[in-house]
Amino acid sequence: MNDNEKAFIEIRGISKYFGDFAAVYKVDLDIKKGELFSILGASGSGKTTLLRMMAGLEIPTEGKIFIDGIDMTNVPPYRRPVNIMFQNYALFPHMTVFDNIAYGLKKEGVAKDIIQERVSKMLTLVKLSEYGKRKPNQLSGGQSQRVALARSLIKEPKVLLLDEPLAALDKKLRQSTQFELIDIQEELGVTFVIVTHDQEEAMTLSDRIAVMEEGEFVQIGAPNLIYEHPKNKFVADFIGNINMFDATVIDSNEQDVSIHCEALGGDIVLQKPSHAYNIKEISVALRPEKVMIDKQQPTDENIDFVTGIVEDFGYFGNLSIYRVRTNNGQIIQVSQQNRIRSEHTIKWADEVYLSWESDSLILLES
Repeated sequence: MNDNEKAFIEIRGISKYFGDFAAVYKVDLDIKKGELFSILGASGSGKTTLLRMMAGLEIPTEGKIFIDGIDMTNVPPYRRPVNIMFQNYALFPHMTVFDNIAYGLKKEGVAKDIIQERVSKMLTLVKLSEYGKRKPNQLSGGQSQRVALARSLIKEPKVLLLDEPLAALDKKLRQSTQFELIDIQEELGVTFVIVTHDQEEAMTLSDRIAVMEEGEFVQIGAPNLIYEHPKNKFVADFIGNINMFDATVIDSNEQDVSIHCEALGGDIVLQKPSHAYNIKEISVALRPEKVMIDKQQPTDENIDFVTGIVEDFGYFGNLSIYRVRTNNGQIIQVSQQNRIRSEHTIKWADEVYLSWESDSLILLES
């Protein structure tokens, strides 16, 4: 978020205790208007508790929550400009799709002609114009998810909170629905806050992500920033697949750092390190897709490489995964896109060369 841009949602020093256990501990967060923001963490990290406090379903033990400049900390849920969409969708089975979406408007006594107009527009937005008379048991999982989304948005909340919104869908449907969700959010301009444990989902959907562990935020940033420049070993390991090795800093200055990493062949010089000047024991991380694998030795003298034997191999259609045991006994995982149709030139027990660009290495505190 731009430093000069005023936050639409402001969370200041929020904590939530259950007895002596801190589910959320002194969290600060700014979310801008119209942002699609994800809170990402494993089960028990505190992400759903934080979402429920934003919705008013839990009262913070300490701290404040502001939405559009107004203190909402102790405001009941029904008076907040917020709606929440739960993982199980909670559609009324005896009502049609139309009536499920219209339910909130009818409860508020909105005129029938206005309800008809707004529900029709919402059905068009979620691509269910022909399904208004159906019952929930006549819908697919993806259609049910869109009905739940439409019902959550029909009252035009300023903020929509989504708790694992795509968890009930199969992988292929989940991937297509992600883009539909992005399109709907962009068209309406509503601020979305999504809680998920799915790293791929968070990376695809989000403008920014907050990675949460044990009730606290570990790193907040754009998906590419968190993936390419993780703040610590936890984030590096939690987001995507990664190879991680012990290393020692030999020398460092403002321009470069020299390290020794036995797993990656010995001494390595890296340019412009971000945070390795005063650290002796470090870890070196390398994403599998940054590693090149070949039967031929690299000819470029500036390319670092190690040799090894293919110990495991998996073919996944669009890519192949190799686990290579290097000559010093380390396992390095390699991910290679299958760009052309061909029989695999690299297979089990082959001797191979693994190489990488030096700027692909990530230095992390041990």
